[in-house]
Amino acid sequence: MNKFFSKLANFLILLPIFWSFTGLFHLYNGDKILVFLTLISALVSVIKYKKSAIVINIKSKYVWLMYSLLLISITADILNIYNPINIRAIAILCVFLTLLPYQLITRNALIITIVLGSINSLFFVYKFTYLTPIDRYNWPINAIPFATYICFISAIAFILLLTSKTIKDKVILSLTLVISIMSLAITETRGALVALLPTLLATYFYFSYQRKLLKRNILISIVILGVTSFTLYPIIKERIIQTHQEITQIDNGNTNTSIGLRLNFWKAGFNLIEQSPFVGYGDDYYSQLNKLAKEKVIIQAAANYKPPHFHNQFIDIAVKCGLFGLAFLLVMLFIPIMLFRNKTSLNAISIYSLISILALSGLTDVPFFHKQIFIIYFLCIGIFLNREKFEL
Repeated sequence: MNKFFSKLANFLILLPIFWSFTGLFHLYNGDKILVFLTLISALVSVIKYKKSAIVINIKSKYVWLMYSLLLISITADILNIYNPINIRAIAILCVFLTLLPYQLITRNALIITIVLGSINSLFFVYKFTYLTPIDRYNWPINAIPFATYICFISAIAFILLLTSKTIKDKVILSLTLVISIMSLAITETRGALVALLPTLLATYFYFSYQRKLLKRNILISIVILGVTSFTLYPIIKERIIQTHQEITQIDNGNTNTSIGLRLNFWKAGFNLIEQSPFVGYGDDYYSQLNKLAKEKVIIQAAANYKPPHFHNQFIDIAVKCGLFGLAFLLVMLFIPIMLFRNKTSLNAISIYSLISILALSGLTDVPFFHKQIFIIYFLCIGIFLNREKFEL
């Protein structure tokens, strides 16, 4: 009976992770439920592990980074300054990462989480694409950031696959990777593919180089890419045709297309950064877009669109928070690399991959604008950073 209660306690402690990879995306208030689950996790952790987890975790530089973000967010709200950080999301992360016994994050726990995530991703995109079809921009979370979440799952699954030693794990993780890539294809998100493919290739070639199998694996990767492209082409065919048509229209001077509007937003962003490089505009930039449209810098359709962001994480933060905000974002992104400098463990490669996906997807979207991606990203980075000391 004691063994049963011990396993139940561990499950309740890990429940916020499982929820973050599943239910968080299905409900608009999924983060509110995550608050409740995090409090349960924290209470059970204190009951079972007493203060041992806190004593270890409070020494983590990453945990202190989370508390710094929380302090900045609260201060910005008090002073009524533009705040790009969701207070609820960062508070959840602070509590959970402080009280999580990282020895529970075993390889099997990671595999279970990623398998759940891949099944969830396929169910999510299949439901809103085929079962109850609605426009991809009206999903509980927009298809573009959801595709970034799928990229995270795919990268972690791929790394676990490359480091697997049993046939069972290899089969499970291979299926998980296939399901994730199928889900990604159904989202028809171009930017996500641009983020995932280089990341997976870099990871694959790194492990190939380490194992002195680079030449052989280059040939294998070409074959795999060919087969994958042939298999997925029917799913993404329309998106490819649409992309070609939009590029043709842009060449002919028509930028009132999906890609064309993004180019206009980027052009507007660069102009606004030049006009207010240090302070930024916060959310008060819509009038400036109309001004740029009158000056023929961007088309009027782009100004009328009133974008909530500039479809580029780095331009967006620079426009709203100035270059100091951009510098802070870059520091925040690359601190984990500094903390894991010269390490080549599963945890280190996972962190490098997550940062790569976040940075590349940030060229065409604003992942941190979406609280679900904000939570998933910082949760994963915190887990991989802090479980290193417990990995055998």
